[in-house]
Amino acid sequence: MYERLFSTGRIGRIEIKNRVVMTPMGTVIAAPGGGVNDDIIAYYEARAKGGVGLIESELCRVLNGAGAAMTCQLAARNLADVAGLARLVDVVHKYGTKIFIQLHHPGGQGSSAIGGEPIVAASAVKSPTAYETPHALQVEEIAKIESAFISGALFTKMAGADGVLLHGAHGYLINSFLSPYLNKRTDDYGGSLENRMRFLLDIIRGIREQCGGDFPIGVRLSVEEFLGKEGNDLEESCRICEVLKEAGVDFIDVSCTIPGSPEVCACIEPGTYEQGWKRYMAAEIKKHVNIPIIAVCNIKEPDVAEEILVEGCCDFIGVARGHLADPEWCNKAQAGKAQTIRKCIGCLSCFQEIESQRHVKCAVNPKLGREREFENPKYNGQGRTVVVVGGGPAGIEAALLLDSRGFHVVLFDPAKRLGGTLNIADKGVGKEKITRLVDGLIAQVSASDIELRMGEEATVEKVKALSPCGIFVACGAIASMPPIPGIDGKNVVTAEDVLIGKAQLKGDCIILGSGMTGLETAEVVLKAGHRTTIVDMLHEIGQGVPIMVLIDIKRRLSEYGPAYMLGHKALEIAEDGVVLERVADGEKVFVNGETIILALGVQPRKEVLKAFRDAFPQAHIIGDANRGGRILEATQEAYGKAFVFES
Repeated sequence: MYERLFSTGRIGRIEIKNRVVMTPMGTVIAAPGGGVNDDIIAYYEARAKGGVGLIESELCRVLNGAGAAMTCQLAARNLADVAGLARLVDVVHKYGTKIFIQLHHPGGQGSSAIGGEPIVAASAVKSPTAYETPHALQVEEIAKIESAFISGALFTKMAGADGVLLHGAHGYLINSFLSPYLNKRTDDYGGSLENRMRFLLDIIRGIREQCGGDFPIGVRLSVEEFLGKEGNDLEESCRICEVLKEAGVDFIDVSCTIPGSPEVCACIEPGTYEQGWKRYMAAEIKKHVNIPIIAVCNIKEPDVAEEILVEGCCDFIGVARGHLADPEWCNKAQAGKAQTIRKCIGCLSCFQEIESQRHVKCAVNPKLGREREFENPKYNGQGRTVVVVGGGPAGIEAALLLDSRGFHVVLFDPAKRLGGTLNIADKGVGKEKITRLVDGLIAQVSASDIELRMGEEATVEKVKALSPCGIFVACGAIASMPPIPGIDGKNVVTAEDVLIGKAQLKGDCIILGSGMTGLETAEVVLKAGHRTTIVDMLHEIGQGVPIMVLIDIKRRLSEYGPAYMLGHKALEIAEDGVVLERVADGEKVFVNGETIILALGVQPRKEVLKAFRDAFPQAHIIGDANRGGRILEATQEAYGKAFVFES
């Protein structure tokens, strides 16, 4: 089915069993202070076991201090790091997977709070996403960092790694020399392209001298910074790649954008971005150099990956967050079971977690970052019945795990389609990836022994009749209805009803609530041609929304020009609008609107929960039935409780 995707390929002297590369992603799973531990080994082993051809590791520091990007990351600083890296390499090699270690220095994207030293870069240019202005490196400091990169490569070779990847993208140190937007130097390391490349070329030359000509070296580049001639555009990057090829580089990993770019979301795309949209970048680079090209293209599904390879845009296809969502991505695709892949939905919960210096998590894969913890679920169900009430993400997650443990799972849901509120969440603009996630979950359930009772509301009597040894209540939640006068008016509807097309919108609209549901509803309403005002007590919209997702939706909303009334709370809803009160000083204002839309969160279904709790005191309450939250919280809670369940 995927003939090109699962054909062998070569990078330098290394033969790779297929064309799928797990491109680099931060995890914050490695040892505190830097280095290999059992958790990071388990993480990479799961992906190697899952069939990927090549792993490009996460950020691997070559220096402490200003060279540290995260509290917990791989390291190749000295001889003491070799043994740990060798353990990692050996585990990955068991499965026929190759691994390149990505050598890295954060430059101006670092933090003194992490490294304990002032951050450094080519020039003292402060990134819009950074809290500090970096110190511009002196020539003697540059030489020391070059030596650290060269030594780091040697340490990885000693550990048995198949090659190295030099991170020259995304505003990090190497990129800060390459990019005219970040490099304002007037010495031999700034100005002309030759000078801006000097730092990187010195590193490559040193690695060749230390590691030999047959040790693969690659460079990850932001080939389009979306800054015109202020930065590196695709034309300039083609010239950079030509020089790198002549310098002996074996492959190019094609990425894009840097902090400060208007297209800052382009390297960590929210779910609204199309799969494969960046393929033109890799295709252009490939026209100019005859070395392997790895394309990072926001790939979620093997069909798209195969299409890009067949087009000849690249030699290898990067599947990054797809491997967070499902470490078995390759094995499932190769076995003809692509429909069962847990597909990344671009929610960026993973990115949000590591930005907070917590270990990486995934909304659709609760085992991510906890591979050792969840390694061996007990198989002790012995066919005993467990009832799951509700077929949303929490209910499905619990049901699948309990089924795999040997329980006879009976799942009730009043709807005709599994997915719960995911079947509402996918109705926003550009949310098709959630539909495909639900399709994948349905395929997994269909392949299991779970007994489905769709279109059937669970009752205490029905559940008791099954004599279950356990019950998991995932009945979801209902829209919050605070005691605002007029909230029960005919002109008041919920965001859910708007998204599923149940509500009839009239005239100007007022949306109460600026969380993600409110913002996605606003986009639907604005796109339908209604003038819209978004109201929230908070002074910033999208509280708790991952920053890239928020940037993306704010930009899309700006095309329609909604009005915002932030720092205001609703006092009363009238037939023709809402009375608001400014939180700061109590001043009242009236906003006109014919349709009032509630996006104020959710609350548990108290009556349903009480009935089941009274009848089954040991019932496990999971998902929104327990507390309103993201898909991430629902699946994490459900999997954890189902994992430790003892009847």
